[in-house]
Amino acid sequence: MDEPFPAMFEQYVLLLTAKRTMLRAEAAGVATLVAGSSHGDFGFDPAYLPGSFNLCCRSQDLKYSYFLYKTLSEQLEALRTIVVFYSVFSPGWVLDRSRSEGMISVAINELFNLGLDYEDPALTSLYETVVGKLGDLSVDVSGRSGFLPDYNKSFMPPRMTTEQRVADHMKFNRRENALPYLDMLISLSAQNRHRLLVVVPPVRSDFRIRAPGAELFRGLKQRTDGHAHVQVLDLYDHDDFEDGFFGDMDHLKPLGPGTALLSRLVDEALSRGS
Repeated sequence: MDEPFPAMFEQYVLLLTAKRTMLRAEAAGVATLVAGSSHGDFGFDPAYLPGSFNLCCRSQDLKYSYFLYKTLSEQLEALRTIVVFYSVFSPGWVLDRSRSEGMISVAINELFNLGLDYEDPALTSLYETVVGKLGDLSVDVSGRSGFLPDYNKSFMPPRMTTEQRVADHMKFNRRENALPYLDMLISLSAQNRHRLLVVVPPVRSDFRIRAPGAELFRGLKQRTDGHAHVQVLDLYDHDDFEDGFFGDMDHLKPLGPGTALLSRLVDEALSRGS
C-alpha cells in the first residue's frame, strides 16, 4: 500500500490478509465457516473442529458476517455449516456506522470482494483508494485456519472499568439495527441447506453480574426458534468458564483453557445436531 493510511486500517488489512492467505490455501477443505467479532477471533480454535475456519475479526457485525458468508458460500464447495458469534452488543451494532471502527469494514469489504457501498463519505473515499489494489497481497503469520493467537491480540486497558464496558455493550443491545441481517443469515443458510450455529460467548463474572442474561438475547431466540437448521449455543451463563480464563471482561485468552473449552463445546453442539 503506497498511500498513508490510518494505523488501525493498515493493522486490520494485514490481519485480514493473513486470514485470507490461509483461507485460499485451505479452501477445498473448509466445511465450517466461523464468523463474528473479536469474541470469536480470540475464542475459537479450529484445531478442535476439523474442517473449520476462523474468519472472525474485531468489531465484525452481523451485516459483515452475513455478506462474508454469502460471498464465500459460493466459493467454498465443501461448506456445510456457518457458525456466527452473537454478543451482547450484536442486536444494534453496525460496523460501518462507527466513526472509530468503521474503517475495518472497508478492509473486510475489499479483501473479500463483498462489493458493498458506503453512506459515509469518509469510508467511500477510503474504499475508493484501495479498491482493486489488495487482490495479490499475501501475509504469512503463525496460526492455523484463521486462528492467529499471537497476532494483533490485545485486551481492554486497565483504566476501563467493567461498568463502562457493560454500558458500551448495553447501548447497542437495546437497539435492533442489525437483527435483519440475522434473519438474512437464517434465510440464506436454509436456502443453501447449510446448518447455522449461533454462539453466544461467555463473559467474566463481573460483566455478567452487571448485565444478567435473561433478557439480553430475547431477539436472538425469537428469530431462531422454529428453524430446524438453526442451533443456538448459549455460553453466557456457562459455569465452567472461570474468571482466570479471560484477559479482560469479555475476551478469552486465545491460548488459555477458555478458548479450548469454547471450541470443544462448539464441536459437541454440532455433533449433537448432526
